[in-house]
Amino acid sequence: MSSQPSTPSSPSSIIEEVSSRTMSDVVKDFNTEELIEYLKKKNLKLEESHFKILRKEEIAGSDFLNTSKEEFQSYGMKAGPAKRLAEFIESLGQKLRNYSSLKTLDDLKEMLRRNKEINNDDKALNHCMEDIILKLSNVETMTDANEATRCEFISSILHASIAIAKKLTSQDIFIVLQKDISGEDATGRVDYAIKSLEDLLCITEGKPRNIKIGYAQNLAQLESAFQTNKKKRTADQAFGNDYFDYIYGIVTTGTEWHFIIYTLDGIFSTSGSEYQINLTKSAVKENPELLRNNVKRVIGIIVGLLKDRVSVDCSPTSKRARIKKLIKK
Repeated sequence: MSSQPSTPSSPSSIIEEVSSRTMSDVVKDFNTEELIEYLKKKNLKLEESHFKILRKEEIAGSDFLNTSKEEFQSYGMKAGPAKRLAEFIESLGQKLRNYSSLKTLDDLKEMLRRNKEINNDDKALNHCMEDIILKLSNVETMTDANEATRCEFISSILHASIAIAKKLTSQDIFIVLQKDISGEDATGRVDYAIKSLEDLLCITEGKPRNIKIGYAQNLAQLESAFQTNKKKRTADQAFGNDYFDYIYGIVTTGTEWHFIIYTLDGIFSTSGSEYQINLTKSAVKENPELLRNNVKRVIGIIVGLLKDRVSVDCSPTSKRARIKKLIKK
């Protein structure tokens, strides 16, 4: 049975809801596997044996939040991981940052809609479509597909986008899977990091279904990635009063695609409602051209983001002027 992609909430409503809660409010809704997936992305130095204990005890998010160090030890954990988990649970009670400055990037979307540089006969696009159609024929169903399954399709689209962006810009652009990124306040592993030789350009978070959690994670990742880029600047560049930079983020389920700009002046996002790909067997059989057009459109957006990020003048004044053209004040 195939399913149509769902219509997501607006980014502003998602972030407003997320920012008014603590991370505990998000974690309490996790089932056991979602909890383990979340913990694996934190720098808690946990081993697979620790995750097996969580599975054996069937600990979901609400249980996890009420578990003490002593209880973790009673389940068979050593003192070290038990203490780290207990301290991590305590930290989840802190308020999430307020992202109320989020706006819809109408100007950004208009710029990306004007990107006509991807030809229908582009080799990377054709390879991507062949890969997606092959994978859809081998997947039983995309209904309730887990993150690993959806990442198969996300990866195809990201690799095609990077190949096209490299060809158009003649710049070295790379993808790094499961990259550890540390900032001033947080550290963790991101699903996909797209980088040039010096800078992180874009951070992508793939989620099976929960866009709210994906936004919260991606915003924290973008902040850390922004700080990582800043550390690589010279003192004059990075710590002057006129310092300005930005980084792009993507939150996606494979079917829904949301695009974010993170800057010190604010956080801005496109809506995901118009950036969707129907990854179903029926889409291949009934309307393959629509499937191709939607994949091409998303690739065009990602290529536009990467082109902008690697091509913009590195001076703070130029970067600020560039973003002001994209963001509707």
